[in-house]
Amino acid sequence: MAQPDHYKTLGVAEGASAEEIKKAYRKLAKRYHPDATGGDKAKEAKFKDLSEAYETLSDDQKRKEYDEIRKNPFAGGMPGGGGFSGGFPGGFPGGFPGGGRSRVRTGGVDINIEDILGQGGFGDIFGGMGGGRRQREAQRGTDIQTALSLTLAEAALGAEKSFTLGPGTSDERKLTVRIPAGVEDGETIRLSGQGRPGPSGGAAGNLLIKVTVLPDATLRRKGADLERDVRISIDKAVLGGAIEVPVVDGGSKEIRLPPGTSSGQKLRLRGFGASDRKGGRGDLYVVVQIDVPKDISAEAKSLIERFAQLTRR
Repeated sequence: MAQPDHYKTLGVAEGASAEEIKKAYRKLAKRYHPDATGGDKAKEAKFKDLSEAYETLSDDQKRKEYDEIRKNPFAGGMPGGGGFSGGFPGGFPGGFPGGGRSRVRTGGVDINIEDILGQGGFGDIFGGMGGGRRQREAQRGTDIQTALSLTLAEAALGAEKSFTLGPGTSDERKLTVRIPAGVEDGETIRLSGQGRPGPSGGAAGNLLIKVTVLPDATLRRKGADLERDVRISIDKAVLGGAIEVPVVDGGSKEIRLPPGTSSGQKLRLRGFGASDRKGGRGDLYVVVQIDVPKDISAEAKSLIERFAQLTRR
């Protein structure tokens, strides 16, 4: 059986470098990936050929064995047909002298098969061919990539998200995944065995979920710590007092402002930040923003002026 031309499949020269092979595979895989071809069977078959070619040529040892099989004239049987036995008149007359496996006598001449095939003899060729076939049969399925958007609170504390994978394709399926607490924007979550099934019973690939954390108008994240802007009135800033601060856990927590709180001042709520991936929590920093009224009555203006006089230094 003729060996597939992996170089031709990827469109590269036989002497192509590892980087050239990788670049060619990525370009073609993007074009023929099942997620981009809408269930086209011919293109799916092409993608499988590309994956097999890349798996072989990207591995130095597999590529060496593949090149040896392609170049070795014995790989397809000796001239005259019938495999190895047909290539020698009468097969292997007399068997292997002395019980050895590497020499055969034909036409009155001893031939050392290992000298022709290399030190591994028939074992290397048959082992390489059989091993390559088994590797293809046990090849792992391809990975599937998808994206998922989270609120900052979901990323900070973790969440259970349901979504449809491959909508409108023959592979459409619904999944519910648990997003780990503390996931970062741009991070990729890997779900083992949730990718495409491997050919001939091979293990399934992985599902790779790239996370996008949506911006929040009043909440910011710095590692495991969070910052939230909270607007207060002038009288609260001057006199101090208790205010309610929303927290990512849901609901709110009371915090007391000291008298004379300035705009931009930070107050800390311990343990109400994001997960730190070690079972702990960061802190929530409340950033005070003082609301200054634009329209005030004449009486209020008079009182403010009196207040300014009393507090002027």
